Amino acid sequence: MTPFSPNGAGTPAQNLFDGMLMKGRNVVVEAIGLLKARWKILQDLNVGINHAPQTIVACCVLHNLCQIAREPEPEPWKEPDESGSPARVLESEKQFYYFGESLRQALADDLHQRLSTR
Repeated sequence: MTPFSPNGAGTPAQNLFDGMLMKGRNVVVEAIGLLKARWKILQDLNVGINHAPQTIVACCVLHNLCQIAREPEPEPWKEPDESGSPARVLESEKQFYYFGESLRQALADDLHQRLSTR
């Protein structure tokens, strides 16, 4: 999911949403980095589309077994920095783009309302 504004120039609801989104994203990025560091096959998953889910699940199960056995964790793997222009929205995808925009705004407003009434 895309944040509203990387520089905090949004509404209070949007800024709260962006902060929570980035917090959750960081946890996911760290978890995937740890898996990719331990299982090199995941760095460039070059298996057939039918085998990818089983490969990922197998790596997760093996990782959990390593955790149970208290194996030392490797240094998390970092994705190479991606550069280039942002993805374009094709004409045929604009309907989904605008739906996603309105859904993201509804989620931000709901989160802000729930947290501000505490």
